[in-house]
Amino acid sequence: CMPAGDSGKPHTVCEISSRADLKAAVQQFLKSYGLNPVTIYNKDNTDKLLSDLISLFWYLEAAGGIVRDSEGKRLCIYRFEKWDLPKGKLEAGEDTGEAAIREVAEETGITVRENPPSLPSTFHIYDHKGKKVLKKTYWYAMTPTGSQIPVPQTEEGITKAEWVSIENMDMVLNNTYATLIDLIRYDINLRH
Repeated sequence: CMPAGDSGKPHTVCEISSRADLKAAVQQFLKSYGLNPVTIYNKDNTDKLLSDLISLFWYLEAAGGIVRDSEGKRLCIYRFEKWDLPKGKLEAGEDTGEAAIREVAEETGITVRENPPSLPSTFHIYDHKGKKVLKKTYWYAMTPTGSQIPVPQTEEGITKAEWVSIENMDMVLNNTYATLIDLIRYDINLRH
């Protein structure tokens, strides 16, 4: 692993040639509490690298959406003292698009159009009952079926569900998860 970039924030780039290399890079990342990015790559077999990475964690898949209304506002939720996007775990036999539509409806009360286009997926790591979890979230660019008022799913810890204008999006970006910042910016650039 080698230090990289001159952004002022520590960043490490690791070429992975063995499972031991991968474990060391992941441990380095986890020791920094995820605050210092680590880029891993294998120029010969990225599929094996991803498979090996997944095997180091309890792996879950989820799906969610960035819902944009006719005025360009995005649907955001507030949970655990942070702004977030509606998402949740896949149910048995459910495809990712169906799960995303269901989760948006459950967490916010907003129904969206069928067959939304996909956005880039994200990965994040968290602790759950003493285990490290790696969660992949499939994201979709969604449009509501009408003019609906969001209702937060309080039993899931969601205290707010709001339409946020582009002008107020810094409020969200300054208090959200790092994995969502680039995704939200990508969606804004794609569908502004």
